[in-house]
Amino acid sequence: MADGFAQQFADAAPVASQPLDLRGATADAVEYPIGALSPTLRNAILAIEAIAQVPVSLAAQSVLSAASLATQGFVNVETITERIVPTSLFFFTIAASGDRKSTSDNLAIAPVKEREEQLAVNFEQRKHEYAIDDAAFKAATTKAKNGSNKSRDDIRNQLEACGKPPIPPVQPLLTVDEPTGPGIQRLFAEAMPALGLFSDEGATFLGGWSMQEENQAATGGMLSKLWDGSAIKRVRADKENGTQILYGRRLCVHLMVQPDISTRLLGNPAVRNQGLLSRILVAAPKSLKGTRFWKEPSDDHRKDLATYQARLGRLLATEFRYRDAQTRALDLSIVKLTSGAKAKLIAFSDHCERQLAAGGIYEQIADFASKMTENATRLAATISFFEGRFKLVEEGLSEQAVSAGIALMEFYASEAVRLYGTSALDNDTANAATLIEWIRKRGLGAVGLRFLNRRGPTQTRGAAALKRAIEILVEHKHLTEIKGGAHLSLEGDETTFYAQAYTVIPVGGE
Repeated sequence: MADGFAQQFADAAPVASQPLDLRGATADAVEYPIGALSPTLRNAILAIEAIAQVPVSLAAQSVLSAASLATQGFVNVETITERIVPTSLFFFTIAASGDRKSTSDNLAIAPVKEREEQLAVNFEQRKHEYAIDDAAFKAATTKAKNGSNKSRDDIRNQLEACGKPPIPPVQPLLTVDEPTGPGIQRLFAEAMPALGLFSDEGATFLGGWSMQEENQAATGGMLSKLWDGSAIKRVRADKENGTQILYGRRLCVHLMVQPDISTRLLGNPAVRNQGLLSRILVAAPKSLKGTRFWKEPSDDHRKDLATYQARLGRLLATEFRYRDAQTRALDLSIVKLTSGAKAKLIAFSDHCERQLAAGGIYEQIADFASKMTENATRLAATISFFEGRFKLVEEGLSEQAVSAGIALMEFYASEAVRLYGTSALDNDTANAATLIEWIRKRGLGAVGLRFLNRRGPTQTRGAAALKRAIEILVEHKHLTEIKGGAHLSLEGDETTFYAQAYTVIPVGGE
């Protein structure tokens, strides 16, 4: 078998040591302002950096997104314009295969998974009890409406005696990883009112139904409205499901993706014009591959991680307050700005405005810069609530807290300036990025042209699009042509001869 495989690929060209990035080269990121963070979060980030051996900014993205998930269901925050907004945050992390994205995220959100398991323990029993209660309620209301010689008042009185319908048990989910837009809306009707769209393989979301060309505007608009804290409106043609309006819902986001696939978001004009990119906090740290020699984490690092995870676990176990138990609309406390915090944020807002002018450092990211002050406020509130919980509501947001939020936003602005322009790829290159991500996700060592034409991503199945995408992947040494074709068995299919076949060049860490 091995000899046959070797013979089959004997005519392949020599394999390159490492495929080339499909994006243009960019400058390195500036140093992450870890010192601005509060002690628990700062120490947790440094612990994950040491244990997983990942860049500080990668660990920070994981930790801050978990803190946002634990915060958004309890408090809103006041802005300098006296608007009341969510504390939800949208994070986007770019790191290559082998950069230990999953390791970082697993350490940061371990308490989230534990809480979901706890919620699931009694869910089946509660679902059974609800089914019985619901059947009894429906039978009682049917009986109340039936029968001869009943007046309208008789029926009304008997229906009122039946009481309110039972409340179905909540789906035991705190996070989702690859839902469709309508799927997220449905989850908010059935699951927790504060959710996280978290994925260490964000390509499954960016390359899925929600981000197909015809759905991008709708998905972007829905996510932007959730960031804004708007009500969710679901309109259906059938009478049974009808129109549903859900108030008091919150969503935070953390998607981790490989560099090539990141272009589907950062380089997407439709998504940027719609406004979603202005709400996203992106980080693309330099890879540490080749430098991560074994180093035993210290006891202090383990203690710091345990302290953070315990605090996160307690926040996640705290019951939400509802304005209405039937609809599960969140009853959120309001965090006010202290006078010092407001003055600091106003000065920051004026600074951002000046830099939007011609020649200013934010001229090319005007959309992002317009929301920097609000994002700084949200970050400050999230950090403060994680440390002090509802004491923050009593005391208000401090000047020190907003200073941390501003320092973080200056980092994210530098990342936006560095990344947004270089991510604007042409359609052919974007298609190539989508195709190679699809191939690598399936662990394919070789592919045939006809297989990709039939089974590949929708946007690359057309002959012209597929031809150009493959040319680009060959040029960038992601694929190498097999001269004379090859017999391949792909994803369970029978062995087939492909006249045009290609080996897939491994990326470091695969």
